[in-house]
Amino acid sequence: MITKLVPFDRDFSDKNYQTPKGGPHKMSGSRFWVCLASCFTLFFGAEAQEPWIQHAKLYLVSEGREATLSEVVNVLDRVDVVFFGEQHNDSITHTIQHALYDAMIKAYGDATLSLEMFERDAQLVLDEYVQGHITEAKLKAEGKAWPNYADYAPLVNLAVESGQHVVAANVPTRYANLVSRKGLSALQALPKASRSWIVRLPLDTLRPAYQRKFDEAMGGHGHGMGPSVFHAQLLRDATMAESIWHTWKKDRKTRILHLNGRFHSDYRLGTAEELSRLNKRIKVFTISAFPADDYDDPDWATYKGIADLIILTDPVRSGD
Repeated sequence: MITKLVPFDRDFSDKNYQTPKGGPHKMSGSRFWVCLASCFTLFFGAEAQEPWIQHAKLYLVSEGREATLSEVVNVLDRVDVVFFGEQHNDSITHTIQHALYDAMIKAYGDATLSLEMFERDAQLVLDEYVQGHITEAKLKAEGKAWPNYADYAPLVNLAVESGQHVVAANVPTRYANLVSRKGLSALQALPKASRSWIVRLPLDTLRPAYQRKFDEAMGGHGHGMGPSVFHAQLLRDATMAESIWHTWKKDRKTRILHLNGRFHSDYRLGTAEELSRLNKRIKVFTISAFPADDYDDPDWATYKGIADLIILTDPVRSGD
């Protein structure tokens, strides 16, 4: 049972992570697509015509009210990095991600897409796809794309069509696996070329708030697993944060939209916290999206500490 819970097996947030009030709605088996790809044409006035708007509610915490996506995009005018925390099998959320990214490109012209779903050693393959050299089939096979890559393909292809950069942000799984088995010290023995795929060491592991959250997500068994499992989680967060930081340093005019499982950025912990530790001047905006059982009449006060923008999706229509 423990083997199924450890985070180095890709991402555990959707399996174990719970929100207040019992957490997000547990989904069933078949994925429901909210709209066809031709529907992905959101920008300001067109927003009301988008099918997803009937199945999602956006709450802007700073203003204490529900908001439209165009209003959210206006807020991002003062932001460097947007963390979009998702529940990986929520089809409505994937539709909103595409709509947001499209709106950011149209509003600001330059918007980099950063993805937990690709690992650093796949950056060359991802670049080759973005530049039109290889097919999507080769990207999926040689870039080690996630099984549900179809959920992210519309965003990647939007980046391709609009000439945007796409970042393979995550640590290669083999190194997170190594840490969970042998501890952080095992990374020091890697060849120099291998260490280029991970965050610069040593890794500061003193993260009490995040560790408490991690332990709760693991059903209270996090401490019993030993520190290495939590350190493997931190390795992912710190590597993604460093990838974002390097991207920001290269081009401080671009806005960065980073997609990750929401455990990595909720409460501004995980990857969001690691980025803040790298550079406190980077202006961050966090989003957390998930199906909620109280969707029809949400108690927004219950959710407001999670992120700057809360997106609740209709559990009946979110699909999986």
